Amino acid sequence: MSQPYDIAAYYWPAYHDEPRWRRFMPEGEGEWQTIRKAVPRFEGHQQRRVPLWGYLNEADPLVMERKIDAAARHGVNVFIFDWYWYENQPFLEEALSRGFFGARNNGDMRFYIMWANHDATTLWDLERSHQYEVVWPGAVDFEAFERATDRLVSQFFTHPSYYMVDGKPVLSIYEIGTLIKGLGGLDAACEALGVLREKVRKAGFPGLHLQAV
Repeated sequence: MSQPYDIAAYYWPAYHDEPRWRRFMPEGEGEWQTIRKAVPRFEGHQQRRVPLWGYLNEADPLVMERKIDAAARHGVNVFIFDWYWYENQPFLEEALSRGFFGARNNGDMRFYIMWANHDATTLWDLERSHQYEVVWPGAVDFEAFERATDRLVSQFFTHPSYYMVDGKPVLSIYEIGTLIKGLGGLDAACEALGVLREKVRKAGFPGLHLQAV
């Protein structure tokens, strides 16, 4: 039976290995590296916390099936995946492109993308987190915007489980100011978003539902 409203959960796709992720998480298990090394900082601080399911690889479709099932049974019917684009290529995408897309029950869960276009910094690095250095900037120029949005439209918006509002695929932008700055100002950003909307229409949709912070 369909729900009278949708309940969405943000999904931080950091618990799998990826070659570029090893710059921050060199032990090859993603953010689990940080979880495993957590220690109490004060009396009563409950660290480290061990996950009941164990340290699972979310890029494994069987693992994602368990997550989808658990979420759906508790009323969550939408995942909002953080999605990254650094150095003109995607980053931390395999939880979605391998895990979710390969899950046999992904029809039980809808999803959409939040383009997490913030800078990638040393805050992700346990050994250098006391510093603040930008490793990869989150801002993109128009060429990178074109390449990133081509991927969004072709690889994700067309998936049967992609979340729509009034038939329009939903895209969230984490830092609209960063997007505007990278594209060269407000007018240039409006023009770029107009190009994206046209791509979406050419893909067969009535338009784009944009969320921006």
